[in-house]
Amino acid sequence: MRHRTPLTAAASAALALGLWAAPAEAQAPEGIAAFETDGGTLAVTAPSELATLPALVPEREDFAFLGDAGDLVWVAGTVDGTTYPTLDASAADGDLTLGLDKVEGPGDAWLYTFTGPGLARPLASTADGDTFDLAAGTTAVVVLAVDEPGDYTIELRARQDASGHGSTPTGHAQTAAATAVTTYALTAEETTTEEAALIAADPAGDGNAQAAASCEVIADGHIDVGPRFVDGEWTVQLRDDRASESVWRDLEDVVLQVPDTALFPIPEGDYGFLGEPGQEIYMLPQVQAPGIVWPGWNTQDASVIEAVPGPVDWNLQAVDGPGAFTLFLTGTFGGAEVLFDSSQTLPQTIAVPENTHAHGNFTFAEAGVYRLTAEFTATTADGETVSDTKDLQLAVGDATDPNEACSGDGSGSGDSDDVGKDDDGGFLPTTGTGWLLWGLGAAAIAVVVGAVIMAATRKRRSTEDADAS
Repeated sequence: MRHRTPLTAAASAALALGLWAAPAEAQAPEGIAAFETDGGTLAVTAPSELATLPALVPEREDFAFLGDAGDLVWVAGTVDGTTYPTLDASAADGDLTLGLDKVEGPGDAWLYTFTGPGLARPLASTADGDTFDLAAGTTAVVVLAVDEPGDYTIELRARQDASGHGSTPTGHAQTAAATAVTTYALTAEETTTEEAALIAADPAGDGNAQAAASCEVIADGHIDVGPRFVDGEWTVQLRDDRASESVWRDLEDVVLQVPDTALFPIPEGDYGFLGEPGQEIYMLPQVQAPGIVWPGWNTQDASVIEAVPGPVDWNLQAVDGPGAFTLFLTGTFGGAEVLFDSSQTLPQTIAVPENTHAHGNFTFAEAGVYRLTAEFTATTADGETVSDTKDLQLAVGDATDPNEACSGDGSGSGDSDDVGKDDDGGFLPTTGTGWLLWGLGAAAIAVVVGAVIMAATRKRRSTEDADAS
């Protein structure tokens, strides 16, 4: 029995934004296949031949469907090793069910895509006959791969179901089932693993279509930056809450990717520090938004709660990037409380109260690579001053390659953590359907935000008073 995997409109839209560790962008204009329907007729337009590149299966569990780590595969359809074509159903008037059939060839073929967190996701293969659904009006970035050298003829089958699943996006009911097939011819040239590795290592060549950034690229979901004690050492890390079990990661091994969908117009009012009203800036909002990473900060790790009885100073030491960076809070009545503004003299400091978790608006004036140098300092119950400085790395804008922002080598794979609790009762949030922040949690957030605002205000006033004296 064939298994069907739905590729929802939301997933397709997210994939089209290039939310993978290496920037997977749609190949304009034709893609790998474009589907058009007119009543009961379904037509597929596609290139008849696809070029291939040899690649090595990464040492990642999500690529296990292609074989063991280090196995040779050949990927088809990629333009330059990082730009991939699309399945385009933007003109279709009904949802499509797609699958692969092998007419001839020495091995099997897989069609796969990438989820928002950057994980490979198989869609269909000639090995098991799986099919998947592509919603009408959407596109999906895809990769076609084969596992043996030789000549292949592969069919992509598309079916549009008859009426019975509701109206189409345009409001017109489907009238009849329709099917269509397009055929791809491709050749996987004989090569060795050494030659494939050389292609991957050659930055001026075609590249390796499987090569991921050394860093973990986070483009969606909840993360926090904060201090904790690791093997007795005060360490600033990033808490990754995208999976059911949270992971603390080293900041040099993480890049936050900010897509063009994070462009927002500057509103009227107390926002002159951002620029002129109506001018667009990149913003990671204080309230979680779908398809955009949601960064916050916390001092809630159990080791911090146990050892540090007072606030933690968060010092913004430097900002390296093409434009200004700000972090501000939206108040109860819509006003802005600026915590950090890189257009002003640095360093700047706020005091984060103990056992605090909060979110704000992170803004970036221009697209490009940013590194925010942050120092977290505190005094332990024993009177010892502890401090650590790390860079938060960001790739802002669809055209910015996350690899350019990565300074790590991926060696810091992260430490798992219990979700939703710590030993001293501090609440550590998770994301997903259960993380209903706004509304039910508004009162709690207001308390946390109020505490941070007061602490930041006191800190700034004390600094100003010292300067005045």
